[in-house]
Amino acid sequence: MGKRWSKRERDSRPVSATGEGLPGVRLSTAQTEAISRMMAETAKEPTYRYPWDTLEDELEAKRVSEITVVGYGSLVNSASVAQTLSEQSLATCQPVIAFGVRRLFNYEMPLDLDRYAPPIHPLARAALNIRFTGNEDDVVNGIAMKLSATDIPAMREREVGYDLVPVACLRWNKLEKPPFLAHILCCFDEFREGKRHTNDKIEPHRQYYSLCRKGASEFGEEFLRLWLATTYLADAVTPVAQWEATEFPEVG
Repeated sequence: MGKRWSKRERDSRPVSATGEGLPGVRLSTAQTEAISRMMAETAKEPTYRYPWDTLEDELEAKRVSEITVVGYGSLVNSASVAQTLSEQSLATCQPVIAFGVRRLFNYEMPLDLDRYAPPIHPLARAALNIRFTGNEDDVVNGIAMKLSATDIPAMREREVGYDLVPVACLRWNKLEKPPFLAHILCCFDEFREGKRHTNDKIEPHRQYYSLCRKGASEFGEEFLRLWLATTYLADAVTPVAQWEATEFPEVG
């Protein structure tokens, strides 16, 4: 008989894109091969460095009306994303899985950010970010949204320091469908214009964490389990479910 996992163990044990231990997901060999091919295709697509100042012009030049962007933190929360997107773009939001990336709490919120309550201590001000690994066993779940040119300025103001980087995705509710290409928000661990937005010594901002967790739960228990199992602290190793057991034992 296989091991019986406790809920806390289920939320923090290692995951694999082949479906072993990946909550709510079972992928065939053909599907994983298709994902690998799509991941290779992403190398041919442009990355838009923040502040994406050529993005609107490039969409117009390509004669396309929108770009698909993946959010995986506060943007998964319906109330939060509604503060930024138009009703037209909100209608395009759908849950997805992105491959070859690892989600971690290492984006350093500005101290003067008025969107959330002050941190409970100076190091408790991390928001979510992703790190590209190129390993298809590293996944994050989130929402894909189609941004029109009119939505881009508000998203640019909200996601300061995040580049838009091509990524391979599957639709959460239609895993059998072919993978597709989108752009995911990523803040790289580097100095730009004398400033760095990442910090491996910080920990999740409590209000922000609760907002993200609640957003993931809106898509069901399996989606939340996957979110917990694929989210890490700033060290990119410690599962957030392990941290949650101490900070928020009431939700375990």
